[in-house]
Amino acid sequence: MQRDIHILGAGPAGLQVARFLLKGHSGDVYVYEEHEKIGRPIHCTGLVSLEGLRKDIGIIDENLIINTFRGAIFFSPSGKKLIVGRPETVAVVVDRERLEERLYEEVLSLGAHVKLGSHVNIADFSKLVRSKNNFGIVAGGTKYLDEDKKKHLLPALQYDIKVKDSIGITTHVLIFMGEKFSNGLFAWAIPLGDETYKVGVATKGKTLVRMKYVLKTLERIGITPLHVIKTYGGTVYTGGLVKHLLRGDLLYIGDSAGQTKPTTGGGLVYLSIAARLLASALIRNDPTLYEKNVRATLGHETTLQFALRKVLNNLSDPELDEIFRTVKEMHGEELISRIGSMDRQAFLIREIGFKYLFEKPSLVFKLLSKVLLD
Repeated sequence: MQRDIHILGAGPAGLQVARFLLKGHSGDVYVYEEHEKIGRPIHCTGLVSLEGLRKDIGIIDENLIINTFRGAIFFSPSGKKLIVGRPETVAVVVDRERLEERLYEEVLSLGAHVKLGSHVNIADFSKLVRSKNNFGIVAGGTKYLDEDKKKHLLPALQYDIKVKDSIGITTHVLIFMGEKFSNGLFAWAIPLGDETYKVGVATKGKTLVRMKYVLKTLERIGITPLHVIKTYGGTVYTGGLVKHLLRGDLLYIGDSAGQTKPTTGGGLVYLSIAARLLASALIRNDPTLYEKNVRATLGHETTLQFALRKVLNNLSDPELDEIFRTVKEMHGEELISRIGSMDRQAFLIREIGFKYLFEKPSLVFKLLSKVLLD
């Protein structure tokens, strides 16, 4: 007889673990969620790779997809552009609220006991798990991050905004890099169709000032903001995996475990990979397998991404412009378009590193020195 499992948090991480567990676990699964409604509040963009949606998240439902994309356009501080992409769809933006509702409906149909509006603190949750000799999973978001990792949290602001679009870019996501756009990440503009964009910024400080600059930049390139439809707030985490995923009676997953991409802050795919590994470990009644397998699957990837994030965070605007110019000169757009992956970026990071090491060694050593600064 397998032990019951208690999950703190019914966001995507908690729901995914419950979903995968209930397909092979014989014990009961209990989920505790502090909010009264699933999918609220909305924080993330909902942008995921098509491969990740199908293979890792494991949802194939065209009704969840708002728009599809073939690539991205990166803007440097001075306005230089790098355009990467493929002939086929590589990414989608999904309705995040409906996605979580879909997961919720599925876990209910599989027999989960979900308690909405349940305010359970971590101490009481741990006592509950210990008293019943069960497994406990913490999937409650960034508030459960290690204290030393919270310095990698960035406040984020996002608008759904109506625009007058005179350039008609609907197949590419727009990414704006540089100090005027963000300190710690970047700003983004994602076309949703019908002249509506999702525009956001994650940054340490001056969030509103930087958002205004993003909107002015959009107008300058031919996308004129008209009015804001919705406003979202939240945080983005870019600090890599936490030191321990298994702590006493509790296992940590999702934002609580630092399972996001340090380069972008996106976490839906990585938390889904981790959820499968966690479910497999508990079905086998060996929670230590979870930490081992997550490190093996995501450890190298997130370590390299975190190194790149530190480099990017320590570049001045002129240095970032130099990188854009060098990538363009060395046909980096073609390389990124050919071998790039939204979710598995380590291979591309290595390939570009080796390419530049032979052709621009002084630039590589300059960039490597940035890793030591953060």
